[in-house]
Amino acid sequence: MTPLRPISFILGLAALAACSQPAGTAMAPDEPVAATQAALQGTWRSVHDAKSMMTIRDTTVTESYVGEEPGVATLAVVSDCDSQTPDPAGQSFTFEDDGADIRCFTLLDASGDHIAYSYHARGNTLAYDRVPD
Repeated sequence: MTPLRPISFILGLAALAACSQPAGTAMAPDEPVAATQAALQGTWRSVHDAKSMMTIRDTTVTESYVGEEPGVATLAVVSDCDSQTPDPAGQSFTFEDDGADIRCFTLLDASGDHIAYSYHARGNTLAYDRVPD
């Protein structure tokens, strides 16, 4: 058995908070993807720039900045940013926009009201706080 990585534990807790599963039932093979996606769902405000917002609903990502047209991308969970292979246990994810621009990130923190991830191309960390509904 592979030991749990701290982020795997956090993502598992996010999945449990997002949905309940009757005791004794087997988890679906794609449960880690559901956990990663569950951790990212919601509306987020950048901790570095309050005018920068992001909303993730299912696999649709809408990024907005006050005074500018919002950008829309598709979320996919991947094994890592080098291979970008779809992987249900992946700790990385991509945003792909309509122009086929693919940005890859590695999830660093998903604590429910806060997310942080590293942008692979630059190595900088992006951090967001959840906006209450």
